Amino acid sequence: MASASMNPYEEQLYSVFKTFDVDNEEALDRSSVLQLCDTLQLEDRGAALVDTLFERQSDRITFTQFRNGLLSVLGSESVPHSERSESKKTDVVVQPDASSPTHSDDDSSGREVAPKFVFGSKKYGRRSRPQRVASEESPRHRVASESRLDCVRARQRMRCKRSASAMESRDDSTVDDDAADLDHDRRVNRDRALALCRGLHMHGVDQCLVDRIFEASSSEEITVGEFFDQLNSSLTNSIAASLDGVTGNENATLKNDVVLSDTVAEAWDRAGVERPRRLLIELGFATSVLRPYELERALDEELRALGTTTDASEARSLLLLAAHALARMRLDSAWRLLDVARAERDKLRDDLTEANRRARMLAQDVDENHARIEAELKSSLKQVEARHAEAVRAAATETAAERERAAAAQSALEHEAARRAEIEAKLRAEISSLRQRIDEVQERMKAAEARAAQVEREQAKLQEEAREAEARGAQLAERERAAAADLSARAHELRAENQRLRDRCDELCSALEAGAARCAAGAPAVSWRDEVAMTSSHAQAKLEECDLSLLMSERKPLDSREIFEKLKCVFKNINDLPTSAEVGCPSCRNLGEAIKTMQRIVKDISEELSTESLVSNTLFKTEVALQTESDVNNGEEMESLKKELQDLKQKYEIDKQNSSALIKELESSLEQMKVEYDRCEEYWASKLEDEREAFADEQRAGDERLAELSRAIADYERQFAPRARLPPIDEGALELQVTALEDEFAHYRTEKEAEIATKVEEIKQLKGKVEELERQQAAGEARARESVPERPPHVLVAHERGAPAAPPAHPAHLLHAAAAPCAPGRCAALLCPAACACACGACGARWRAGAAAGAREAGALRARAARAERAAQRLHARLAAADLLVKDLYLENCRLAHLPRLP
Repeated sequence: MASASMNPYEEQLYSVFKTFDVDNEEALDRSSVLQLCDTLQLEDRGAALVDTLFERQSDRITFTQFRNGLLSVLGSESVPHSERSESKKTDVVVQPDASSPTHSDDDSSGREVAPKFVFGSKKYGRRSRPQRVASEESPRHRVASESRLDCVRARQRMRCKRSASAMESRDDSTVDDDAADLDHDRRVNRDRALALCRGLHMHGVDQCLVDRIFEASSSEEITVGEFFDQLNSSLTNSIAASLDGVTGNENATLKNDVVLSDTVAEAWDRAGVERPRRLLIELGFATSVLRPYELERALDEELRALGTTTDASEARSLLLLAAHALARMRLDSAWRLLDVARAERDKLRDDLTEANRRARMLAQDVDENHARIEAELKSSLKQVEARHAEAVRAAATETAAERERAAAAQSALEHEAARRAEIEAKLRAEISSLRQRIDEVQERMKAAEARAAQVEREQAKLQEEAREAEARGAQLAERERAAAADLSARAHELRAENQRLRDRCDELCSALEAGAARCAAGAPAVSWRDEVAMTSSHAQAKLEECDLSLLMSERKPLDSREIFEKLKCVFKNINDLPTSAEVGCPSCRNLGEAIKTMQRIVKDISEELSTESLVSNTLFKTEVALQTESDVNNGEEMESLKKELQDLKQKYEIDKQNSSALIKELESSLEQMKVEYDRCEEYWASKLEDEREAFADEQRAGDERLAELSRAIADYERQFAPRARLPPIDEGALELQVTALEDEFAHYRTEKEAEIATKVEEIKQLKGKVEELERQQAAGEARARESVPERPPHVLVAHERGAPAAPPAHPAHLLHAAAAPCAPGRCAALLCPAACACACGACGARWRAGAAAGAREAGALRARAARAERAAQRLHARLAAADLLVKDLYLENCRLAHLPRLP
């Protein structure tokens, strides 16, 4: 609700209303409204107000509804009370007492005393002490007819009542319906404002007055509060102007009064004036009405005109008689006005006496209320001071404990920071050494990769040569198989030929034996030439067969040495035959010579064939030797490569086992880290929930304590009965006491604000330390992650598929294993990345464990600091609320004490 559209009384009522609005919902329930009515000391009217407000089955009411209902209840009860007081005034007539002086505004200056209360530069309370005397009223003189002034004032009072008090004369049934229309912040135009006045039964407000109000404003629409303020000011100005006009009319009554000429004539006739009507006409007053002062002036002028002559004595006496009668008539009229004024004076005196009596009663009531409120405030201040002292002691104790805990935590954090700095230095040294080792390993890996690439190229070349050698070997084997088949066929033919030659040789042997027998028998011997010719022809035929066989052997690579060996055997057998050379047989000699010639030819042919076969065999052996040597060399290289491959396979299996173990270890550490992270997350979530619940409990407890405090104050206000009036308090002492209390509160607030600022600074420093530790932890984890060697792609793929896959043997590892002088050195070199990874993983795990412990300690310290800060803030807010509550109660009690109370 905007306070700009409310007057000071509504603002004070709203502040009291807000003290009972604990839930801050801008609405109160039935019990809160009852407590508010008890606080406002409405007594029986409070019950009527609660019944009126809650007769529509509503659970809560707003401030607008409460204000309108309060105005309705107060307005409905003021009318019958005024009627009862008027009846009492009419019935009771008390004789005046001369011994009791009547107090007026003039004789009240001697009764000035110090004000009841002083708060800062403002002073509250009545500054005059009433005298407790029995009020005796003077008799009231009533006249039969009311004066014109009474009629005018009655009309003005009715108009003012219709215009300004329309809010109080409304029906209780329309309170809730008009609450929305009478909202102070609502904007209305001319038509709506006029309709609102008609709805409030303000029939004395016309369109012209509304138009003047809107013409005076700068916009076409104004708020309801501004409209009624301007309407009240306009009506007040018009009433004051009308009152001034009535007073001026009363003062000018004697000058502007007129009488009938017949009345003047009758008065003159009774006084003995002859022919009064003719005298009026002669004086110039021929109208039916005239003004007495003008007639008097005309008579004076006539008398001055006549002078002191004796001739005009009769006329002079006539004029003097007429003037005397006119003066007497005016004197009678003045006496009548004087009687009316006396009656008005008596009436006003009676009203003033009644007002003084009511004022004395109200002053006595105010004094009693002041005394009661003073006693209640003293007790409340004592209780508040006691609670304040207790809260100060508790806050001091808590602050000292928090300071000690903060100092202990700070020292622990400093020790932890020093320890972690040492650990960080060690880790940095280890990381630098590991980086150097990693650089060396990477260099060796690069060299091994280069050697492996060279070996791969050589291996590819050797594999190509091996494939070519295998192809050549296959071709040679094919050729050997074909040659073996040809040789077997040729051998079969040679066996057959050998068989034929044996048969022929047998035939020749038999023929020779037969010829020898015939020669021995004396048969004519055949000429040796014929035999030689026959032998040569036969040998030629044999040679042709041999040539054919040689040609066939050339076509088919056969071994002809066997043939010549067989021929040699044949010739040897022939030589071994018994001949008749001893007896000097010329045929035998010729045959022997032919055989020798054949042997020589066969020998030459065999030598030539052996030479050719030797050359061909040499060439073939050279080619075969080359092929065999290359095959042998390739076989040796293949054996060495197979051996190296076997060694590399063994090393690869070892690396595979080490990598599998490292992967399993990393997976287990990852699972442990996940479990630890989930546990930490659950722990911090539970801690957060606990803190939230604790904060909610503290807030509820604070609200309950505030409600209990409000109820206790209300109970104290209800329970404390009016006591004897205390003597007036010295203004200077009370002002000094309040000033000292304000100084004490200011000093306490300054100390608490300084402590809160110190707490905030300590919290900021601790937060900075925690952030620095977190940054160091993040940097250490990043360095640990950088120091761990990267997994090969196939390992990552296998890990993503969920199965532990062994990486293949790297060529660099193979070459390094092949080039290493001994197996242990090669294994150590190959296992160096795994060892580095294990060391880095262990260092990272130790660092993460230390960082997690530091984070937990920092979180606990942060939570404790936050709790201390919240406790200090709650204490500060509680003290401020108590201070404001005391001030509001003081002001509200003073305001209620100054409100007029009916007897």
